[in-house]
Amino acid sequence: MSGTEKAVQGVADTLREFWAHRPVRPRAGRKLGGVATGIALRFQIDPVIVRIAFVALALSGGVGLPLYLAGWLLLPEEGDQVSPLESLLHKGHSSASSSTTVFVGILMFPALAYMFGENGGFQVFVTLAAAVACIYLLQKNRGHLQPAATLPDPATAPTPPVPGAPAWDPLGAAPFAWDLPEPAPRPQPPAPRPRKSRIGATTLGVAVLTVAASAILGAWVPWFTVAHTIGLVLAVLAAGLLIGSFTGGGRSLIWLMIPLSVAGFALTAVDFDGETRISSFDDKPQSITDVRDRYETSVGSVHLDLRDLPDTGEVKTAIDVELGEAVVRVPRDADVTFRCEASSIGELDCLGKRAEGSSVAVDGRDLGDNGEGGLKIDLDVRSSVGEVRVLRD
Repeated sequence: MSGTEKAVQGVADTLREFWAHRPVRPRAGRKLGGVATGIALRFQIDPVIVRIAFVALALSGGVGLPLYLAGWLLLPEEGDQVSPLESLLHKGHSSASSSTTVFVGILMFPALAYMFGENGGFQVFVTLAAAVACIYLLQKNRGHLQPAATLPDPATAPTPPVPGAPAWDPLGAAPFAWDLPEPAPRPQPPAPRPRKSRIGATTLGVAVLTVAASAILGAWVPWFTVAHTIGLVLAVLAAGLLIGSFTGGGRSLIWLMIPLSVAGFALTAVDFDGETRISSFDDKPQSITDVRDRYETSVGSVHLDLRDLPDTGEVKTAIDVELGEAVVRVPRDADVTFRCEASSIGELDCLGKRAEGSSVAVDGRDLGDNGEGGLKIDLDVRSSVGEVRVLRD
C-alpha cells in the first residue's frame, strides 16, 4: 500500500471512529437542537466556539444551516438509542417524533438549494472540505477524551446512608456509639484561588501590536487599509478565542469581536472610492444655477429639495451616498427622469417605483400632474448601503 493510500485509509478510519463515538445532543444547556453543545461536550471545548463556527459557516454561503440540520438528524439525543433519522428507518428508539424528523428533513431541501444556488459548487466544496477537516482534527486530537458531562454508572453509585445514622457513621457500622457527641469538624484550609487565565490580556496585547504594525506599514504598503487591518485584528481575536476554549479564559474577547465584525462588514460591503468623507447635505436651491452637478458623501445623508425651482428650464444632477440616505423632493408639475440604485443592499422608493434587497435598481419617467411640459429634471441617485427616495409632494 502506497503512502497516499495509507493516508486516505487513516482519514477514513478516523471518521469512522468519529461516527462510532459521535456526540450526543444533551437535553440541558442547549440553545436550539443541541448540536453545538453536544459537539462541545464530546470534545471538551467551549460551546461558544462551536456556535461561532456554525454561524461563520452559515454566513459563508449558507453552509452552516444544512450542516446543523444534518447534525440534528444524525446525532442521537441524550437518553435515546439512535438518532432521529435512524429511528425513522426503524433502527431503534428516538424521542423525536416521526413528523418532526420529516419536517427537519424537508427543511434540508431549501437549505441545500440556497447553498448551491448562491455560491456554486467550488466554494461549497471548499467550505465542506474545511468542515470535514475540522471534524477529523477534533477526532484525531481529542477523540480519546470522555464527554464533559456523562450519566453516573449505577454499578459505581455510592451506597445510600442507613436511616438514623449520624454523619460520622453513614453505613451504620457502630450503632453502639451513636449516642456519643458529634466530633468537631476539622478546620479546612482555604481553597486555593483559581489562577486567572492570561489568554485574554495576551490576545489584546497582540491585537494592539497588530494595529500599530499595520499603521506603520500602511505608509509604504497600500494593502494595509482600515478594512484589512480590522480583518487582521479579527483573526488575532479568533485565534485567542480558540486557544482560550482549550485553556480556559478569553471569552470576553467575543464582546470586542462583535462590533469589529460589524465594522468590517460595513467596510467590505460598501465600495468606498477615494477619500472617505463623513458628512451630510441639506440643500434647497432657489435657481437652476444653484443646483450642483453632483452631491456625494461616503457616510451620511443627502437631502435635496428642488420644489422652489422655476417652472421652466432643465436640471441634471447626480447623488452618490456610499452608506446612508439619499432623499430628493421634486415639484408637483415637473417632468422627472430618474434612475435609482442600491448597489449592495437597500430600499428604493422613487416616484411610486419600489424595490428592496441586494443590488436593486429602478428607473422611469414621471410627467407630474399636468402632463408633459414645464421644468425638466434628470436624476441619478445611488446608495451602496442605505435608502433612496424620490418624492413628489
